[in-house]
Amino acid sequence: MGGVSAHAQPRPPVTDPDRDALYARYPYLETAMARFQQAAESDKVVGMAVAVLEEGRPVLIFTSGETAAGTGEPITPSTVFRAASLTKTFTGTLAAMLEEEGRLDLGQAVPASVLTLKGSRQPSVLEILSHQTGLPPNAYDNLIEAGRTGLHARERLAEVDLMCSLGGCYTYQNVAFSAVEPVIEAATGERYQDLIESHIFARYNLPNASIGVESLKRAPSWARPHSGWRRLHDRPGNPDSPYDDLPSAAGINLSLMDLIKWAQVQLDEETGLSEAVRTRLRTPYIDSLRETRRFSRRYQGRVSDTAYGLGWRIYQWGDRELIAHSGSLSGYGAQIVFEPASGFAFVGLWNSDTRYPWALWPTVMDLRTGDGPGDWLDQIEED
Repeated sequence: MGGVSAHAQPRPPVTDPDRDALYARYPYLETAMARFQQAAESDKVVGMAVAVLEEGRPVLIFTSGETAAGTGEPITPSTVFRAASLTKTFTGTLAAMLEEEGRLDLGQAVPASVLTLKGSRQPSVLEILSHQTGLPPNAYDNLIEAGRTGLHARERLAEVDLMCSLGGCYTYQNVAFSAVEPVIEAATGERYQDLIESHIFARYNLPNASIGVESLKRAPSWARPHSGWRRLHDRPGNPDSPYDDLPSAAGINLSLMDLIKWAQVQLDEETGLSEAVRTRLRTPYIDSLRETRRFSRRYQGRVSDTAYGLGWRIYQWGDRELIAHSGSLSGYGAQIVFEPASGFAFVGLWNSDTRYPWALWPTVMDLRTGDGPGDWLDQIEED
């Protein structure tokens, strides 16, 4: 099966005898823990679950808050959240695995019956998965949010003027990205959801991972969304999302333990993906220039280049290459950032709309590299 063990298990956590020994080994963790607590204490953070890995092993796991405001039900490492666009990392990985198995050609043109654009040729599967369609960013997401089907929105893309030629620029997509689903299903004879289950959830033992809102609600512990919320009234929201009609783009649900294991799968060839698949995922197929400019300003020059691979973002933090993706749905946030060279990763999930958890990964990077004071939380101003 493409060089991947059928039932490989991630390596166990570091087993230092006590917290002092762990902090001695990784001195930045003590301050990182204090910063996690600072974020959790914001009156806009309902629940949060975050972790840090070093050398491919979890060295810090932090959970705080409630699954739904006012219930007292605690967030645990097994609490399930919506992963939103972090789903794209699973879809890109699945595509690379199927290519290695000889079941999918990423260079093949997407059939016009699946997706038609105004370009002079059909986009390839790889161009779809790396956001090189030339469409305006997030084209026809508004139709999805208005309750129209993914098929309807995808058909409407035929009338949209392109911003650049196919393969000529990076523009982030959800509707166009979902065109990979029927292509994968035609190539394999299997449903996209079933392939994600068999190739990733089951193979790598992600016991809480699932697809769609109904699966989310069946979890023993699941986080309700809180949109535009602060701790004045207990008003958890509805987890239903129109993006469930685009499962390959934004449909997956994960717990913190699942996300830790997903980072380990990406980091470790022995228990995870083959080197060929990991190289396929992390090749920078297109520079994301607007993101480079935005991140350079936001992070004061620490991020010098950004690009998109196969369902993954690629950041240059100083002389370090980071692989990352984030996800956001109303009332939910998700983040994964890892450094292949060292086995470091930061992963996080939360169930409220707030800027504080988004500041944690650059905080951790500052603290572990010494590139800055890690004071990103202090700079946040929210009404």
